[in-house]
Amino acid sequence: MRAVLVFAIFLATAPLAALTVKPLSFTELVETSVAVVHGRVTEVRGQWTADRHGIESLVTVEAFAYLKGELGPRVTVRVPGGRAAGFVNIVPGAPTFADGDHVVLFLTAQGPAIPVVTGTTQGVFRVTTDPRDGGLMVVPPVVDTAGAPPMVRGDLQRRPLPLEAFRAAVAAVREAR
Repeated sequence: MRAVLVFAIFLATAPLAALTVKPLSFTELVETSVAVVHGRVTEVRGQWTADRHGIESLVTVEAFAYLKGELGPRVTVRVPGGRAAGFVNIVPGAPTFADGDHVVLFLTAQGPAIPVVTGTTQGVFRVTTDPRDGGLMVVPPVVDTAGAPPMVRGDLQRRPLPLEAFRAAVAAVREAR
């Protein structure tokens, strides 16, 4: 009984981390990102955070093209959560990646730090192949926008876009500034 009480007190006093993200419009996503990269994930490596209270992943992406900015032929991005030393840290709302993922990432960086994905999951667009013609399609992320009107099945803003149309949409936001 005493061990249960000690464990309960430990849980009650343990620091909790939260991930709160403001929903961003597509325009805000483009404008607040220092770079938008289209590429393929070549490595996902988990590591303990500097304070050793959590795990983060370093995701390396081979850049095929930049739709905004330029961070080099390979860019490494930091995301919360991952696997390290036999432990798994799952952070609800944080994106996950695997080797070979084809993505468009909206990235934010401050100073010399490793970039992070803008708006966490909001800045991750998966790229798939259209089974009809083999063209590349950009799939918008599923984002929980609490307080916003519910998503409607078939909503035009939720449909995959051909990669070239997506590039044009990013360019249109950049040119409107």
